[in-house]
Amino acid sequence: MGGAAMRTKLERNLNRAFSAAQIKKSANQVAKLGARADFLDISDALGCIAHIPFDNLKRYRRVLTIPHFIQRALTAAYRDALFREPKPIPLRIKIVNGRTHLLEVKTTDRQISVRLTRPDPKTEARTRK
Repeated sequence: MGGAAMRTKLERNLNRAFSAAQIKKSANQVAKLGARADFLDISDALGCIAHIPFDNLKRYRRVLTIPHFIQRALTAAYRDALFREPKPIPLRIKIVNGRTHLLEVKTTDRQISVRLTRPDPKTEARTRK
């Protein structure tokens, strides 16, 4: 499965797990992880990254090219959606290709919208040379 196909499947899996119909069940699953769980732990617990070929989550975390600040912002968005009081709020994510890493988060009382822009892995490797 190529990079674009994996991103499409990841986006679909996340949107399903964070949908209005599923968010409460997802929140109950993730609550067991504890306060230190980040967006990767949450994605893994919800089965959203099962299709991505990595040996283990610890290694995947080390090789992931998303900047640390954006990782922390994603974690905050996931956690806000799952644990918003008085009830969880759906989150919708869109992952797109771009020249640089960028995260845009919009929130209303009814939904959190996340647009994650990531360079194509091939492009990113070329720019590092």
